[in-house]
Amino acid sequence: MSTPAKGSRIWLYLSGLTLLVAIAAGGYAAFWVWSNISAHIPLHDQQARIKIAHSFPVTVDILDPLQVEIDTVIASSVPIDQKITIPLREQLDVSVDFKGKVPVKMTIPVNETIHIDQMIPVNGEVSVKILGFWVDVPLNGELPVKTDIPVNLNIPIDRSVDLSFSTPAKVNVNDDITVSLKTLITSDIPIRAELSVPVLNSLNADVTLIEQTNIAITEMNLDLPLKDLRFSTTLSEKYKAAKKQEQELKQTEVQP
Repeated sequence: MSTPAKGSRIWLYLSGLTLLVAIAAGGYAAFWVWSNISAHIPLHDQQARIKIAHSFPVTVDILDPLQVEIDTVIASSVPIDQKITIPLREQLDVSVDFKGKVPVKMTIPVNETIHIDQMIPVNGEVSVKILGFWVDVPLNGELPVKTDIPVNLNIPIDRSVDLSFSTPAKVNVNDDITVSLKTLITSDIPIRAELSVPVLNSLNADVTLIEQTNIAITEMNLDLPLKDLRFSTTLSEKYKAAKKQEQELKQTEVQP
C-alpha cells in the first residue's frame, strides 16, 4: 500500500515541477517577445498633427512677384564723352577786351577861355612915332603877359586812334552752341518707389514651425515595439479628438 502512494506523490511533484518550468519558459518567451518583437501597422490616408522643435532647411520657389518698397539714395557715376548742342536764349554779363585802331572823323567845338600869366620873349622891331616921324626901334627881351584869351574854334579830326580797354558789357545771345563734353558726372540719386520684383531663382531658407501643424499621411508603414502599445476596450479622449479633427479637415477639403 505504501509503494503506490509514494509513486503518486513523485508523479505529482514531477507534474508540478514541469508546470512551473513551462510557466517560467512561457513567461520568459512572452517577455522576450514583448521586448524584441514590434507590431507592423500600415497607415493609409491618415490625418496627423506634428510639431518640429528645430528649424530645418527648405528650398522655396516664389511664384508671384514680390512688392518691394525702396527708399534709399544710390550713388552713381556716369562717364560722358559726346558733343552736345546747348540752346542759349539769354542776356549775359561779359567782360569785353578791345585793342586796335578806331577811325575817328568828327568836328570838335572848342569854346574855352585860356588864362595866360607868363613871360613872353620878344625879339623884333616896333614902329614908334617920334617928333611926328615913324621910327623902327629894335625890341629884344621878355614881356610879362597876364590876360585871358577867349578861344572859339571848331577843330576837325579825321584819323585813326589807337584804343586799348576792357569794360563790362551785356550781350544778348540767341544761338545754339555745340560743345564737346567729356567728363564724369557723379551724383546721388534718391529713389522712393514700390517695385514689383520677380524672383527667378529658388531660395534657400530655414523654417521654424512655432505651433503644431496638420499633415496628411498618404502611405506609411509604422513599426512599434509591443512594449509601447496600450490596449483598451474603450476609445480614449485623445483618439476621439483626433478622429473629430480628421473629419473636420476632410469636410474643409470637400468645400469649394
